[in-house]
Amino acid sequence: MVVVLAAAIGAYLLTRPSGLASETPTQIVQAAAAAVSNASGFEASATGHFGNGVTSFDFKVHGSDIDGTVTLNGNIVDLDVIGGNVYFKAPLAFWTAEGVSGATAAQFAAEWVEAPAGSSTASDFSGLSSLTDVSSTLENHGPLAAGGTGTVDGQSVVFVKDSTNGGTLAVATSGPAYPVQLSETSGSASGVLTYSNWNAVAAFTLPPSPFTIPSS
Repeated sequence: MVVVLAAAIGAYLLTRPSGLASETPTQIVQAAAAAVSNASGFEASATGHFGNGVTSFDFKVHGSDIDGTVTLNGNIVDLDVIGGNVYFKAPLAFWTAEGVSGATAAQFAAEWVEAPAGSSTASDFSGLSSLTDVSSTLENHGPLAAGGTGTVDGQSVVFVKDSTNGGTLAVATSGPAYPVQLSETSGSASGVLTYSNWNAVAAFTLPPSPFTIPSS
């Protein structure tokens, strides 16, 4: 009976109609979390300041894998994280800034490089996955307050404000309660993140013939 009831509640949270706008802020965030937990993938793009030199990114997410681009300290880096392995392609300026010698930097510039799972390089880049960890974002917040309703990119949404951190979450009011946008104004990150293409991201393919960095 408990299992049946839990399934019914989950189905309701995923499919509730536009009445979501009349729910409490906590209920809205719970509905968004339920929708996210059942999504196979999505796209996340952002501009702002997100720590560690990240000022923008555009990632597709499929399960725990990501594919896209990130701007690190002014350098645009192509990045794939697939099966725990990290693949990235960066300009010469990136490698030079990392202290890589001239000949090696020139060899790696604009080429795909693989950092195997468990290597220190893979660990450094895998940390960027936190930028797309919507579930954790929805769990870690202060007191919530209603922010009214409106539209984001033509989509009807309800806004929820984090009274402590100053962030504002926009959640779709039609269909599943997917997050549409998150504005962060304080703490370690500030900027605007936009979420789209829920359940419309296919699995990724491996980059061709990457150089492999030895595990360390």
